[in-house]
Amino acid sequence: MSSLTLHGTTVALHGNGILILGKPGMGKSSLALELIDRGACLVADDQTCLNLEKDVIYAYCPLSLKGLIEVYGVGLCSFPSQDRVPLSLVIEICDLQEMSRLPDPTFVRYHGIKVPALKMAKHDPLASLKVEIKLNLTEVRKDYA
Repeated sequence: MSSLTLHGTTVALHGNGILILGKPGMGKSSLALELIDRGACLVADDQTCLNLEKDVIYAYCPLSLKGLIEVYGVGLCSFPSQDRVPLSLVIEICDLQEMSRLPDPTFVRYHGIKVPALKMAKHDPLASLKVEIKLNLTEVRKDYA
């Protein structure tokens, strides 16, 4: 199956790929840096490629951008990175008015595979913690499905 390239940033946290989407300037790289500070590893910044292998979606970085992340106000920086990671969660950074206070579980589909998704307000000071909570809830649901 062919690869799909998205304007998004991906990190790996405890073996789970977290794809962060949003319009330019919404804080995708900033959230990735917060997650890296909490133990995540960079996979891709600005462009993420998705590929389907044996019913698992893998996220990876185009070779020309491997290990690079834009740090707002600092510039392009080199970080340790992971080659690829199974996609477990998609975060869409949006304006606060686009969010629901108590959202129902939502999903997106890539290559026909359902992936849990969550909208998150831009510049939320608890964003990285909320991502970890959602990731843990997603894992619990898998265990009891």
